[in-house]
Amino acid sequence: MTKNWTAIKGALSGFSRVQLLGLVQDLYRADPKNQDFLHVRFLISSEGSDISPYKKRIKAAINPSRWDAPIKYREARRAISDYNKARGHLDETLELMFYYVKCGNDVTLEFGDMDEAFYDSMGSMFGSLVKKITAQSDPELKALWLDRLDKEHQRVSDTGWGYGDELEDHLEDLRASQA
Repeated sequence: MTKNWTAIKGALSGFSRVQLLGLVQDLYRADPKNQDFLHVRFLISSEGSDISPYKKRIKAAINPSRWDAPIKYREARRAISDYNKARGHLDETLELMFYYVKCGNDVTLEFGDMDEAFYDSMGSMFGSLVKKITAQSDPELKALWLDRLDKEHQRVSDTGWGYGDELEDHLEDLRASQA
């Protein structure tokens, strides 16, 4: 038997509404990540969806509670990717990307100079965040994020490995997109 979406879709095509709801309930109960997915997809208020579970995953991966725990960049990026699969709203995606960088900046400010891989990851996420913002045609959005990103840059402008300079270069790209 082939294991792919087409096979599953065929099996589901005969399900009643009650059976489909029961399946979704089983998936909901099976894994907290499924719960987060369904909450962010369907439980949306006037303020947007609750992205706090994704922020918790980012913080646990980038700034773990134990000082000697490894930083898990891939898990933090996966949290952003999982959110995008569930909802993918631009403002919330930007917020999660910013939170990734902020958590990393908190680490370097608390523990001092980190290694090259750390700054590469933070700089890459900052650059991706800026690219996503510059791709928008909304000048208010750009101004809001330029202010936030500039303040975050100021917190870490003197850190090692040229990190502050890299963030400044990305900020220049955002400033240029406003012209």
